[in-house]
Order: sequence, then C-alpha cells, then structure tokens
Amino acid sequence: MTPVLLVCLALLPTSALLLALYARAMRARSLGQSIRAVGPAGHALKLGTPTMGGALLCLLWLGAVGLLLIWRPMTPAMGLVLAGGGLFALIGAADDLISLRRSRSLGLTPWQKIALSTVAVVCLFFLFRDALAVPMQVPFSVRSLSLPPVALFALTWFVFLGATNGVNLTDGLDGLAGGVVLLILVGVLLLRPTPENLMLCAPLLALLAGFLWLNAHPAEIILGDVGSYFLGGTLAALAMVNGLAFLLPVLAGVLVLEVGSAALQMSCFRLTGRRLFRMTPLHHHFEIDLGVSWTSILPGLRWPEQRIVVRFWIVQGAFLILGLLAGGVGR
Repeated sequence: MTPVLLVCLALLPTSALLLALYARAMRARSLGQSIRAVGPAGHALKLGTPTMGGALLCLLWLGAVGLLLIWRPMTPAMGLVLAGGGLFALIGAADDLISLRRSRSLGLTPWQKIALSTVAVVCLFFLFRDALAVPMQVPFSVRSLSLPPVALFALTWFVFLGATNGVNLTDGLDGLAGGVVLLILVGVLLLRPTPENLMLCAPLLALLAGFLWLNAHPAEIILGDVGSYFLGGTLAALAMVNGLAFLLPVLAGVLVLEVGSAALQMSCFRLTGRRLFRMTPLHHHFEIDLGVSWTSILPGLRWPEQRIVVRFWIVQGAFLILGLLAGGVGR
C-alpha cells in the first residue's frame, strides 16, 4: 500500500511537468493536431495543439507498474492488462503518426483499425487465456457466468473494440475523456479492491490527474489516438480479468452514450434522410456553434465547451454510482 501511494504522489507532478515539456517540444517542431473540415467552428482554435500525450502516459504507467512489481510479483491477469494497454496504444500511435505525416485528421481507416484490433485481441486471448477465463458477474445479481471458449473470445473482442472506440469517440473536448476514464477507474477499484488492481489503477489515476492539469480548457496537450486506445484497451482488460465485462456498459455509461449516438445518427439518416442529433458523437450535439447548415430532429442546447465537459463528468458520476449498485458494493 505504501509503495503505491508514494509512486502516485510522485507521478502526479512528474506527469504534469513532463507533459508540459513534451508539449513545448511538439510546438517547437510545429507538430500538432489536425482538425476535420466539418466540425464545430470553435474547434479551429485547437488546430496545432500538441497531440499524442497518451504515449507519454502509457510509458509512465508501464514504468510505474514495473517499479511496483519489485514489491509484488506480476500475475497473469496483470500481464494481460499491461499487454492490453500497450498493444492498443501501438495501434493508436500508428494512427496518430500517419495523421501527423499526412497533416490531416484521418490516419488509419476504420477497417484497418478493426483489423489491427482483432489481431491484438487474438494475441491477448491465446497468450493470456487462463487470465481471461474468469466468471463474469451479472449486473444487479449475485450470479456469475462461466463462458465457453468461443463465447469468451467473442466477448473479449466486443469489449476491447467497444472500450477503445468509446474512449476514442469521447475524446473530443478538452478534459472530457480523461475525466470520464478517471471516474470509471475509480469504479473498477471500488468494485474489485484487490492489491493487483490497486497497483494497476492507482498510478493511472495519478497520471490522468496530471494530464487533466494540462488538458483542461484550453488544452495545452491532448491524448491523441494513442492515448484513447491505450485507455480503452486498459479499461477493457481490467473489465475482463475482473469479471466485469457485463457491468462495464453500466459503469462506463458515457462511453456507451457516445458510441450509441453515432450508431443512432447513422441509422436515422439512412432510414429517414434526417439527422437525429446536430452532430455526433453526442457531446458535439450540445455545442454552441457547429458551423453546419443542416437541422436535426432533436434540438441542441448550445452550451459552452466547459459546461458540456463538467456536465458529462456529472453524468458519468451517476453511472459510477449505478455501476456500484449493479456490482453489489456494500451488499
């Protein structure tokens, strides 16, 4: 317990300082985020913001957990979480590097991301099959389900792709994804307060706090796809090894809303020719100036960016409480 606390206390200021230095170096080399042509007008101000801050978070997290392994040996479950976060960080890094090289917001195509993610899941499944073979808790119940290998692989694939895409879609406003993931990690720790989870989650919580210090509006640095895929892969791995796969959609409700809004928007447009939301993912629907001429079935509320972020944090806090109830904390 004491080594974990000491490492976390050191990580928070260290991560903020290193991210600030990294952002300064990126600006000096004119390496920054590209903005898509169709999008909120206010986001033009984000053009050139240093990106790929998630790469530094991933490296610091791996180093911090590696340091803590001096006091406690690594288990197969911990190996899966470390490998899951690292592998998906590499996929996100490839996307970011292609985007930076081409000076555009699009890196890997959606199908390329799905293919690489599937390869990563196959590797994780066969390398850490025993760590994945844990009973999955049924929400709002004391029951757990043990799945056959085929169903377990399908669930693993679905959870990893859902979590990585959920964080990736949520990462659209300053501080939004970092704050949401931080709250989800708190939920994982409260539902499964094991020494292994403390070693994995506590350093990441400290790193996210340091990141949010610089990512608060107006952001000095952003996660990039390497960060969103790293966080999504880590969340998915934590859910699988702790038997929380069925609970994750409840605990990570904001991620579900973001992914669901994009799916609903596409379905509604194909069926009716009209947009359900002003723009997706969902957080864009509430923005003040989207810079678009089309209308939507649901009216937007036109909130400033900071208000959207804080209110989404509050909504995620409510999902956190619901997830704790679904997982039987205090039962």
